[in-house]
Amino acid sequence: MSRRQGLTIVELVSVLTLFAFVAAGSVRAYFLQPEITLENAATLLAHDLRAAQNRSAYLGETSTFRFFEDGDGYVVSNEAGETVRNPRTDRAFERQYSCDGVFDGIYVIEVEPVLRRIVYDGRGEATEGLKVTLAFGEERRRVIVEERTGRVVIEGSSSGWVDPGY
Repeated sequence: MSRRQGLTIVELVSVLTLFAFVAAGSVRAYFLQPEITLENAATLLAHDLRAAQNRSAYLGETSTFRFFEDGDGYVVSNEAGETVRNPRTDRAFERQYSCDGVFDGIYVIEVEPVLRRIVYDGRGEATEGLKVTLAFGEERRRVIVEERTGRVVIEGSSSGWVDPGY
């Protein structure tokens, strides 16, 4: 009698398919947890605010970080009002939460000042402060940008995120 060693291709594909289904369900369940989803969205917003500031300082041009009226995200534009490229991703510097499966259910519920924007001048300084409140269900996170320095703080952060400065 010969002993069979290893797996057939069919067995291997079956096992890999099972792992793929378990992984897909696990990732979705992980990101449906309000605490995790909201913390990730607040951290990403903080990184994007910093990237816009760094872009302005590096290029020596003004950038406007504007939040959509419907609370579904934000866009960064130059002085001509054109959407700029995100220096971290080299894609259009725009985020729409409803189009990103990971952040579906995240909303910007409040922005101060009422103009719903922050402007970084050509030196990378924030021309005014900003307070943005993100929501996911009943959970809230507030992202605060200090005037001039642009230092970013996440109130209620559970990850211990600290602004590295620019």
